[in-house]
Amino acid sequence: MKKIFLSILAIAAVFSLSSCEKHKMHFDVVELPDGIAEFQLHYMEGISNVAANNITQVFVNGQLYSSSGGSGTLYPYNGIPSGGGGGRFFQANPGSNHFQLYRGEELVYDRDINLIGGKKQNVIIYDLTKDPIIIDNGFPYWKDRQVSGANWNTDQVFKVQFVNLLMETNGVPYEGKLQYQYKRSGNILDPITGEVIGPEPDVWYDLGEPVGFGETTGLQLIEIHKETFNSNGSQRLDYKIITESGEELYAYDRSDAKFETYTDWWTAYIGRVYIHWFCGTRAGAPGCDVAQWASM
Repeated sequence: MKKIFLSILAIAAVFSLSSCEKHKMHFDVVELPDGIAEFQLHYMEGISNVAANNITQVFVNGQLYSSSGGSGTLYPYNGIPSGGGGGRFFQANPGSNHFQLYRGEELVYDRDINLIGGKKQNVIIYDLTKDPIIIDNGFPYWKDRQVSGANWNTDQVFKVQFVNLLMETNGVPYEGKLQYQYKRSGNILDPITGEVIGPEPDVWYDLGEPVGFGETTGLQLIEIHKETFNSNGSQRLDYKIITESGEELYAYDRSDAKFETYTDWWTAYIGRVYIHWFCGTRAGAPGCDVAQWASM
């Protein structure tokens, strides 16, 4: 019996050793050459977000980059590659690149666009008769960030940039500068006991400097106060927009289909990076609001 038991152990040991054999894993990736241009493409014309306005095919230098059956339809107030960004970019050679956008069989945009090599950039088509706006994506997002560990053993920040793409009416940019503001919602908790100390202060903070049409605040570092220890950490933040005269922006709200002062809220998560596009038309339908794009 003892010999049988030892034989079973020996066989198990052989199987155990064979199961630990190393296997190389190969991923179907191609290393990008230095100096390549990387971009995400956005469609922000002040029109209704309906199927008839979708961009169904995007060609760059004669090559199909995106379609309804590929990397995604380019919807109004959205972007490609589809999926909200998430660190995905198209690549192209630096310098002039020929962009062609189609609605079905109709060619609606046909322009040369200059892309910067060695950069990740967001290309924003806001008018089908004009050159696009191009902004720096801000990557690498956390190059110089040291995790603080001050918020229940995790970091406590996210990043967001506000981009002013507001039209007065379609094709006519809003002339003034806009100040994006935020305040935190919920309660402040004791970082040791988790007990509620009190509500968040009813205080509005400026998110960057005021920006005109086509301008961005650049990525701003915002602190989050999470309320659950064993979580990735999130918090609701409220937002509003102030005009140059110091008044809250009065605009036609796309969601509510009426004129009102602009307010909105988004849930932010620790470590995420967002773009908030303020787009659409202020003086009437289809209206305006903020569209969120998750860069990371």
